[in-house]
Amino acid sequence: MTSLTEEFHRSWLTSIIGIILFCIGIWLLTWNEGRAVHHAHSLDEAYNNVISLNPYENLQHGYDGHLIHISGPLIVEEPLTEPEYGISIQSVKLKRRVQMYQWVEERTPRDTHDLEVGSTDMDNYYYVTEWRDKLVDSSAFYIRHGHQNPIEMPLKTHTYVAPYVRIGSMNLGSHVKEKFNDYVEVTSDERPDNKNIKLHLGIYYHCEDVWHPEVGDIRVQFYYAGLSGDPVTVIAKQKDGILVPYVTSKGHEIALVRHGLLSVHEMFVAEHSDAKIETWKIRGLEYSSYMPPVFVWQD
Repeated sequence: MTSLTEEFHRSWLTSIIGIILFCIGIWLLTWNEGRAVHHAHSLDEAYNNVISLNPYENLQHGYDGHLIHISGPLIVEEPLTEPEYGISIQSVKLKRRVQMYQWVEERTPRDTHDLEVGSTDMDNYYYVTEWRDKLVDSSAFYIRHGHQNPIEMPLKTHTYVAPYVRIGSMNLGSHVKEKFNDYVEVTSDERPDNKNIKLHLGIYYHCEDVWHPEVGDIRVQFYYAGLSGDPVTVIAKQKDGILVPYVTSKGHEIALVRHGLLSVHEMFVAEHSDAKIETWKIRGLEYSSYMPPVFVWQD
């Protein structure tokens, strides 16, 4: 019968990889379960300390430093605009997404029967044009001639954030405004004054021909999040009339934002539910990493 030492020498690489994955799984399990417990305790602490405010009452400075719950329609005082495209919308965020038409390199493995004598290249290379959000570095292409991309974007993706957003008399701090990420595409049929910009199906094209774009042409789409007038519920700390994250005794930051007019109980039930889903997602990753080393004994 083969000894344990001999079997380890025979399959040492597989064994080491198994041991490493096993250790990663144990560490991830410990970290995830501890994080889940601390997060649950932080939510319970916040639930016990939160104070509900009426959005239609004047600002009460006596609640400064307290965790408060407030729900009501969003009030965005000034619209976010992109004058060149005729875009103006009263929302918490306005995102300008810019894409460029570029060469993209694709590769597929060659059939061994097609390899030339002495050839070391095991791949076939193909070049197609696509709309991409980021620059594709054509200097790294296998065949660079005839497949050059621009080295910079003439216009960049950018997200505008409204400086003043309120619910009732409470202003939303920057951290709370960052929570608005449920983007909706801006649809408009207003053609821009600039004749070099063409509008098609809500997308703005900087090109000669929408149907036959050339490498280097760009197109722009707009999205908004947190429309003025939308009902929203926020749980955060009041500080000088501004809603900012509340730090629990465990060091967790609490700044909860959800659409709709929700009670304190509904907010925390939804938050606990989301936290459980996130924990189980990481548990799935843990189980895939948990692969203890296996030795096969041979007679």
